[in-house]
Amino acid sequence: MPMSFRAVRPLESTYLEWAKAHGKVTYNLAASGVPPCDVELLSPSADDFTMTADNEYGWQPLLDRIARRYDVDADCVVLAHGTSMANHLACAALLEPGDEVLLESPGYDPLRVVSQYLHCEVREFERRAEDGYRLDMELIESALTPRTRLVIISNLHNPTGAVTTRAELERLAALADAHDFRVLVDEVYLEWLYGAPGEPRSAINLSPRFVTTRSLTKVYGLAALRAGWILAEAGLADRMKRLNGLFTSSMSHPAERLAARVLDNAAPLLVAQRERVARNRKAVTEFVEGNAKLSWVRPEAGAVGFVRLNNGNVDRLVERLLSEHDTLVAPGRFFGVADHFRVGFGMDVAQLQEGLRRLSSALEG
Repeated sequence: MPMSFRAVRPLESTYLEWAKAHGKVTYNLAASGVPPCDVELLSPSADDFTMTADNEYGWQPLLDRIARRYDVDADCVVLAHGTSMANHLACAALLEPGDEVLLESPGYDPLRVVSQYLHCEVREFERRAEDGYRLDMELIESALTPRTRLVIISNLHNPTGAVTTRAELERLAALADAHDFRVLVDEVYLEWLYGAPGEPRSAINLSPRFVTTRSLTKVYGLAALRAGWILAEAGLADRMKRLNGLFTSSMSHPAERLAARVLDNAAPLLVAQRERVARNRKAVTEFVEGNAKLSWVRPEAGAVGFVRLNNGNVDRLVERLLSEHDTLVAPGRFFGVADHFRVGFGMDVAQLQEGLRRLSSALEG
């Protein structure tokens, strides 16, 4: 049965506050990103730090680069301060108080909280482990009501790493046409598969019903740039640009120029990131599938997986990991599944191996 939430208007994300409070843990397997890419490949110049530019609605050279990369018109690109602000801005433009939002479960806590902050009712549909966390269109359709204005998903799915295929997205677009709603797709992790055969570069390429968000945060490890963007049909994109005047107005211009350099050098920048994550995913797979206390649906891509603790209490495990082993995983309760935890494996291999060793010790304790 779909779940519905009518909460007091939230003023924070409990997950993000928890993550920030534990950011100094030595073996942080709760992290979902990677170390910064080799910024020396960007060869920044003094011009990149100019304080003046025509960028009230985004610096045009960066808009053009994003548009080319994802095969859209530049008028369809809206810049935002990271994916978090991109999601907030998109929701603010798409929703009115009292609207209904349908969100995947397991799901990313801030996507629920932003909708509630905007005085919307959040309902959930399940992405089931026994189905490989695939989108079930019958479950989605059965959870719709006449007040549903927005469906929110992530691709790659956060926290499981499941891939939503082109065929599934096309079916979701048809459902959106039939029931007159939009679909917000958080694609911040999809860059791991950029250019993969058979996969769209972005859901926006399939239907104007989709609005997608990305940034340089997770796959490039450049969270400090706060360089994110939204892709939407041109009229909606224009509305978002104007609405952003109430939020951050415009981007930091040095961040725009550095982001443009990142996209110019994307291929060489991502080589080392992808190689490390592929090796680390294999190591975590061997660890999880070799431990009788754990199980999971093996992530198809990306740098996170969602692990079930077959017996025991995840919160107590997290507390023991933190207090006795200086190690951290993300409790599944933040994603709506209390007997799971999310493990990240984008870090240096030595750090990952030691973190897994400590996790093993905590599981034996």
